[in-house]
Amino acid sequence: MGFFRGGLVVEGDDQVLVELLTGKETQTRIPLAMQQEIIELLEHFSTCQVQHIYREGNQVAHVLCKEAYQRPGVWKSGIVPHAVWEKVLDDMHGVAHERICKKKKLW
Repeated sequence: MGFFRGGLVVEGDDQVLVELLTGKETQTRIPLAMQQEIIELLEHFSTCQVQHIYREGNQVAHVLCKEAYQRPGVWKSGIVPHAVWEKVLDDMHGVAHERICKKKKLW
């Protein structure tokens, strides 16, 4: 197996998946075949760090995932969907996305 140049930092908003990939969790709802595929992909990098990030902190991945559900095969087209490109530009310009919390009613 060949290695890609450099290291990889993987950020995910699924805390359970992140804990699975970092060895902190062994039980998950994620199918075993998918777990194995992810691990095999990560093994192509000489170093790999997996960490949790809230959805607001990784809008590119969040929007790309939404696009993939709406348009299967978006990964194979080689063209970055407009909605994803907008979030890439936001990241490049340092746009922050705040986590919005719903206020609890006290009565």
